[in-house]
Amino acid sequence: MSRAWIVMGALLCLLASPARAQDVAPGGMLGLPLVVRSGGWARYVAESSDGPTQFVVKVGAPGKHGGRSGRWLLLEIEVPSTGRVALHFLVEGERFTADKVLLLRVLVPGQTPRESSDAFADAKKPPRQPRVLRRGTETVAGRKLEVTEYSYPEGLTAEWSPSVPALGLVRVSGPQPFQLVAFGTGGDPWRGAATP
Repeated sequence: MSRAWIVMGALLCLLASPARAQDVAPGGMLGLPLVVRSGGWARYVAESSDGPTQFVVKVGAPGKHGGRSGRWLLLEIEVPSTGRVALHFLVEGERFTADKVLLLRVLVPGQTPRESSDAFADAKKPPRQPRVLRRGTETVAGRKLEVTEYSYPEGLTAEWSPSVPALGLVRVSGPQPFQLVAFGTGGDPWRGAATP
């Protein structure tokens, strides 16, 4: 299995697994505020034992499912010999939590798109509330940002900024660490990314 598939699985676990201390992945979605900026995107690099892998999270268009409205968040990762694999989450409200995902769409090149409205049925309990560790200013991806660092009961820490589109994440530590390398509004979020 390629490292890109491993990272994709790890990210999906990070974003969607039920909160259980015995899980390898940190529990639940982080539940931090979304930064909805039309056309906004953030590119990250995830570290694994096989080396770094980059992925992009983008703010998509508004959408509806089952009479409820939300906003699409698009997670993309370039998978060697497969192409760009995407997970599209239709999220209701202002925070990315399992109970707010109205629809999940999985797009793999050469395959029929798959959709599920109950992809997180086992994880629909509220995330544990994080503790604020610190607030300050950091230079990230060449820009000065206001950053808040949170600590989660599962031993994970996450840094969040209102300047970073989509999830607002700057850095996440834990079993599947990743950090922000570029962000913006409009244009190609993959421009300048290393080819896998």
